[in-house]
Amino acid sequence: MNKKRTICTIIVAALLAAAACLTACSTSAPEPQKTDKPAATATEIIDNATKSPDPEVTEVITSAPTEEPVETSTEVPTPVPTEAPLPEPGTMVYYEDFSSYGNVSKNDEVAKALGWKLLTVEADGAPSDLTATLEIKDGKLEVTNFNADGDSDGKDGYLMMLNDAYMDKVLRAGEYTVEYDVTYNDAANYKRYVNVVTEYNREGFNSFHFRIGGYGNNQLYYQGTWFKYEENTERNLYAARKGNNEIGQTIAFKLRGIEGKIEDNNAIPNFKGVPVTIRVVRSNGYASVYMKTAEMNDFIQVSETTETSEAFNTGKLLKGKAVCFKVGGKINASVDRIAIWTGSGEMPADHTVTYVP
Repeated sequence: MNKKRTICTIIVAALLAAAACLTACSTSAPEPQKTDKPAATATEIIDNATKSPDPEVTEVITSAPTEEPVETSTEVPTPVPTEAPLPEPGTMVYYEDFSSYGNVSKNDEVAKALGWKLLTVEADGAPSDLTATLEIKDGKLEVTNFNADGDSDGKDGYLMMLNDAYMDKVLRAGEYTVEYDVTYNDAANYKRYVNVVTEYNREGFNSFHFRIGGYGNNQLYYQGTWFKYEENTERNLYAARKGNNEIGQTIAFKLRGIEGKIEDNNAIPNFKGVPVTIRVVRSNGYASVYMKTAEMNDFIQVSETTETSEAFNTGKLLKGKAVCFKVGGKINASVDRIAIWTGSGEMPADHTVTYVP
């Protein structure tokens, strides 16, 4: 029994040794094959290096992941707006001599021809409704708001010549001049006038008004109240003066040598039928005023704004920019020309409007 077990053990050991030998033989390095092909030359090595790569390798390379592309914005940037330059001094802003329309009657037709707007209390918040009759005749604007043979309402009235948007850059430029020619034909009393008011809106406006009796006022109208821009000082630039004294003289005296006091309707003839030119230079809203008659060569200053006046600080509250033509009560007048230009110098010789709002 033990003999048989010994024989089996020997046989198993032999089989295991044979299997181990076969495994070792199969994993040993194969002997290089012999070839009769000669070694490659340098030229062939270079040619082989420049040949197209193996398609399979190319496929692997081309299928390799690549970086995600960086997203770039396609939105066009909004350009920063550039503000138009302000007008230079001596730029003609407005010029009207009423000579290019022929004869035009009826208020609506006159306003349409001139590009003006009739202002009303209800629609525009004007201080009062226009009662005057307007007509363009023989190259002049004829204003009729007084009937000497009968009764008439003869209230103040306003027509907007230039609106806020048009005047914006003019005011921001700081200084501009308004000039107009007017002849007073008749009036109910010595206080009546027509004029051009500035910095206008519903709350108020700036106004120099020259009255037919021969005096005037440099004033602010604000929220229903009048305030004076000028003071009675030794500078003799107080337009409201109604009598001559050691401090100064009236406008009637400065322009026509009239010495009498201006206190009642006896003063109406002082400037009835007398053509005058009124020049108002506004610097940041404040006025210096000059006048002359048609017989005079040079202007004479008749008013200036003073920093200690009652209107000086209140005037800073004005937000309006518009320019309006005003009829100041019961008066008949002829307006020959209205001009506006930037700066405080003389009117440009060329009256062509070059201002761009």
